[in-house]
Amino acid sequence: MNKYKSFSLHSGLSGCRKAIAAAAAGLTAAALPLAVLGAGTVGAFIFSASRLSARTMMPATDVSSFRQEADDALISSDEEEFTSSAEQEETGKASGGRENSGESSQTPPEKSDRGEVIEKTIKNSGYSYDGVYVKDGNSNYDLNIKKLLKSRAKCKIKKNAGYQVLIVHTHTTESYAEKNSGSYSKKYNPRTTDKSESVVAVADEIEKKLCKAGIRTLHITTYHDYPEYTGAYDRARKTIKAYLKKYPSIEMVIDVHRDSMTRDDGAKIKPTAEIKGKKAAQVMIITGCDNEGKLEFDGWRENSIMAAQLQKKMADKYEGLARPLYFAPFRYNMDLTPNSLLIEFGTDVNTLSEAKYSGQLVGNCLVEVLDEYCVN
Repeated sequence: MNKYKSFSLHSGLSGCRKAIAAAAAGLTAAALPLAVLGAGTVGAFIFSASRLSARTMMPATDVSSFRQEADDALISSDEEEFTSSAEQEETGKASGGRENSGESSQTPPEKSDRGEVIEKTIKNSGYSYDGVYVKDGNSNYDLNIKKLLKSRAKCKIKKNAGYQVLIVHTHTTESYAEKNSGSYSKKYNPRTTDKSESVVAVADEIEKKLCKAGIRTLHITTYHDYPEYTGAYDRARKTIKAYLKKYPSIEMVIDVHRDSMTRDDGAKIKPTAEIKGKKAAQVMIITGCDNEGKLEFDGWRENSIMAAQLQKKMADKYEGLARPLYFAPFRYNMDLTPNSLLIEFGTDVNTLSEAKYSGQLVGNCLVEVLDEYCVN
């Protein structure tokens, strides 16, 4: 199979850049009081081909402004290059997860304090099979999509029983834009402790769908990225392990995030799809891989089965909802249990209502996929 050319830094960094990024990932952000929500937090650094970026946090009262992040996102069919927070953040030593952020780009000051927002549907990139597209960030492995779709995951769902699904947020304060607009404020940072305005509200929609179907779901809304951002994956890991121990009936863990995509010229990408006459934020599933055998992550293949089957369900049920699945060279705490998923809902310039609608649609798809694993 010809591997897709990934624009992710993880697959393209030279040895020198890797060493710099690894050193930067160890920096610790300063913890600030809740009243200011870390407005001066530096966070851990990430390097792109042209600039250094850092993620910061902002007060809940500033939700009305647009948010900022950076990373290398999926490339659409025209191969336009931009950056997405889901793909550039460095690997933490303990968690093997994303520890860097790019929401406040340190680019030269411009005359205008507003940047352009480009709305588009991201699709048909990477390699594919039967409507399932995969962007591969690994150098040593590909996903055999055909085989994954025909495989059975290690999952046994018991309806109306103990907790079957655990939903967590490594980056609990990730939030969205309040309004649709063709521009965003460069002074705004997309963080809030108001859980009704963050990714927590998106996961609430998933929880409702699963519980209504008899799939008992536990939604943990603990802050793992506040008051300190660095170390969020380590803190989330402790939370996940504690609840898996307390509730051994849990069969699936979902880490719900919000992505961000920024082009080199500063324009931010808003990925949307029209589903049943209503605008939805596009969704990206991430499944990890022990690309170089250094993450103690032998079970990554089991996770990829569930990821591919959920990706297929979304592609069949809601055309355009899913961006290509990102096959990442990270662990993201997915080693703790089979059927672990990380899902990115929209970006910092999508609205909360668009992301919540996507949460409902993904919830519907999860119900149908998990119904196939029902044992009672």
